[in-house]
Amino acid sequence: MNPSVSFAPAAIHCPHCAHEVCYYDALQSAFFGCPECGTFFEYPEVGKPKQLRRFKEQPPHARPLALGTTGQLDGETYRITGYQWRCEAKGPNYRWEEFQLRHETTGANRQLAVFQGHWLLIEPTNEQYRSSTGGTVVTDDADFQLYNRYSPRVLYAEGEFDWNVLSDESLTVSEFISPPQMLVRERQNKNNDHWFLARYLEPREVAAAFGVTMSRLPYRSGTGAAQPAPGHANWPQLFTFSLLMVLAVVLTHVFLMLWGNETVFNREFVTVPLPPQPITDSLGQLVTPNGSERQVLVSPSFTVPGTGALTVKLWASLNNNWVELPYALVNEQTGQQFAATGNLESYSGVEDGESWHEGNQDAEALLSQVPAGPYHLNFYPVADLGKPEAIQFRATVQARATAGSNAVLALVLLLLYPGILYALRASHESSRWENSDFSPYS
Repeated sequence: MNPSVSFAPAAIHCPHCAHEVCYYDALQSAFFGCPECGTFFEYPEVGKPKQLRRFKEQPPHARPLALGTTGQLDGETYRITGYQWRCEAKGPNYRWEEFQLRHETTGANRQLAVFQGHWLLIEPTNEQYRSSTGGTVVTDDADFQLYNRYSPRVLYAEGEFDWNVLSDESLTVSEFISPPQMLVRERQNKNNDHWFLARYLEPREVAAAFGVTMSRLPYRSGTGAAQPAPGHANWPQLFTFSLLMVLAVVLTHVFLMLWGNETVFNREFVTVPLPPQPITDSLGQLVTPNGSERQVLVSPSFTVPGTGALTVKLWASLNNNWVELPYALVNEQTGQQFAATGNLESYSGVEDGESWHEGNQDAEALLSQVPAGPYHLNFYPVADLGKPEAIQFRATVQARATAGSNAVLALVLLLLYPGILYALRASHESSRWENSDFSPYS
């Protein structure tokens, strides 16, 4: 990308190897890192250059962004003028890179840091914040939680800087996160804090800003400290919408339960066994049936007031017995039938001094899309052959039936995507805090 202002850089020579080091800020830059020999030196306005440190190693990988290149961030043109490779003093395996960015028009500096492929755009702020004893910084926009605290070590530096980067090794750095933002406090002592505000950048944003391919940038691994959780931008709206829709489904179901479930038929029946009839198999031999068929029972007529679902509830008075109640709901005008079966049983006893009970004396069926009109029920009872006593049962029919399963299904479908997203966000947060000594999950 072409900067808004283009000019050739100035140059000085490294006091150790005489290599030419280019720089762009003649007014502020006083510290330089030589890319040839790794010497970090000060070049004051008056006097000879002073060698401050010679770095023993260089990053083993190619720089993802080259010194001197320009890019567009937040609609402004910045040039990369300095590069650092850093680590934590007590955790030398935690290493990251920092690029110094210089605004091409104003000369203001920002930092672009990358750790494990996660990018942060950092700028100084004049605000002074206070953290609570619990490690929380409260601002007008968000609450920031303490994530990390360390002292940095400079492993390597090249390019130009307007401050002695080696002096940062005496700082205590605290990072407070409220993804996708981070507040960074650099403390020299309790009375000297400098605050910075950082924003998480997606790798594709960095690649587009500086005109490089994604393959040139470091591979992103793990979860970044300020990396926003999945669905970050829309989660508040989705959560509110889902909550309102759940409330609507629940209220609708409650309303239908109060308005619907109109009882249109409720009656008790008594079934008695028919005389046993001989049954033969295909070879002509007598077969003992499992149960005895009983007299078909026909209910009185009743009216279904409107097309919709019907609930047929059955209950039988059983004592160590069972009864099977196949039935048909018959439309007396059209002859249309709706068939179902209720299986009822109840057994109880005492074993080893403890009472037990199994079975269910109730059965329920939902018949959908039953047209309005006059109906009756035909029952075809079957009971235990060895227990010929009469069995009493009750049949109840309710029109405009509301099925709780429908409401449950609606809630499941409604909450499926938010539920998956919530689980992903929870997993993301857990992964984020794995690298923190201040995790709320520990």
